[in-house]
Amino acid sequence: MTCTTWTIEAMTPRGDIGLAPPLAARETVVTLPDFLSAEECERLTAFGESEGMAPGRLTGGVMVSGIRSASTLWLDDDTLPWFTDRMIEGLALLNRRWFDFALMGFDEGFQLLRYDGAADGGDFYDWHIDIGRKGLNASRKLSLVLQLSDPADYEGGTLEVNADGTPAAQPLARGSLTAFPSYVLHRVAPVTSGRRYSLAAWAHGPAFR
Repeated sequence: MTCTTWTIEAMTPRGDIGLAPPLAARETVVTLPDFLSAEECERLTAFGESEGMAPGRLTGGVMVSGIRSASTLWLDDDTLPWFTDRMIEGLALLNRRWFDFALMGFDEGFQLLRYDGAADGGDFYDWHIDIGRKGLNASRKLSLVLQLSDPADYEGGTLEVNADGTPAAQPLARGSLTAFPSYVLHRVAPVTSGRRYSLAAWAHGPAFR
């Protein structure tokens, strides 16, 4: 996988490279509604199915069925240029208005996800954080989740974020983009019927200080 790193001036308005803004200046979870149109969401899901999706893995390529069950496809930043451009614009907006993190770009590309439902407990991703201790995971700073399915097409599969000890369900509207710091606990509840598509991305930058 080859991914370009962008340095966007709007992402670090005060030039505080490596420094997180004061807690009071930052939001925890922000959602941009209608970030993509229904047609654009359909283009992404159709592309994923045409390319073929494989069982999702944890960091280091490990598969643990008790923690995560989903199908995935990694997209390089040059796979769908129109989508990459849109994500750069969305990231710049989110960071400029709400988070104010020192960021450099999407070093990993994007991960398209499919969660299939089952009455006895379908695909899911249990409680976890996205930031790690080594490799690319260590430089994750802002996590983004894009809802690609119409919520009428499935049951369950809610994205829940636990920033303060209380899990909070996030919007399921098709085309909405939700962002939160990568150190925040979150999960995707089991899909009990239907099929849910989403896309995950991580903005990278210098370590929090």
